[in-house]
Amino acid sequence: MPDRTTPAPQGRARYIMRLDDLCPTMDWAVFDRFEAVMDRHGVRPLVAVIPDNQDPTFHVSPGEPRFWERVRAWQAKGWSIGLHGFQHRYVTADGGLLGLSGKSEFAGLPYAEQLEKLEQAVAIFQRERVEVDAWVAPSHAFDRNTLLALKTLGIRTISDGLALRPYLDDLGHTWVPQQFALIHPMPFGTWTFCYHLDDFESEATWEDFEAKLARIAPQMTTLSAAVARCTRTRSLLDRGVALARHALNGARRLADRF
Repeated sequence: MPDRTTPAPQGRARYIMRLDDLCPTMDWAVFDRFEAVMDRHGVRPLVAVIPDNQDPTFHVSPGEPRFWERVRAWQAKGWSIGLHGFQHRYVTADGGLLGLSGKSEFAGLPYAEQLEKLEQAVAIFQRERVEVDAWVAPSHAFDRNTLLALKTLGIRTISDGLALRPYLDDLGHTWVPQQFALIHPMPFGTWTFCYHLDDFESEATWEDFEAKLARIAPQMTTLSAAVARCTRTRSLLDRGVALARHALNGARRLADRF
């Protein structure tokens, strides 16, 4: 397997692949193909696992009885495992720190309530002998209380935010930004592409995905490598990336209204 942790030449972009919403009842036919593509190109993605899925949207299959065995196998071959909320049940309309969504499982709730939910989520991972490599919030929605609870539980990596490269916050978390939904080559920076199983809706979609992945495969890296390289705080340029993305999102929402 190619070693994607080797730093890319100065000035070249690095990329991280992320796949969200993994749970026992997901669409396994799609996931199995995704896993085969990752292995074929030597990519070690971040996969976001829902500890106790209660979202009926993801009740697609009868359920994989060996789910947690498979999660352990992914981690054993170098994939990063994200804690994707607790039950993926939206209970507030708070967009949280990022303001990218109008629904959340955590944002807006008191610290004690958030801590309790996260303790239950982490306990499931511990029971199943899976390490938490990063926090991945459902719908990108979490707040300062979430960060404080994560710090209490020893979870220091956040896969989210809009920035040019990973950065450290005032609580000691490392934020590895997640800027694009699909593969989008860039000239420099560290970029996370976040896919969902329903993004792979046709054979043409698969062909396009693998063709683009093949072109950028030499620049793919891993979550752990991105965290290891991070020694800086958020910069003005990072804030500019966030502002530009928010402006683009606003323009798209406006266009959808007309």
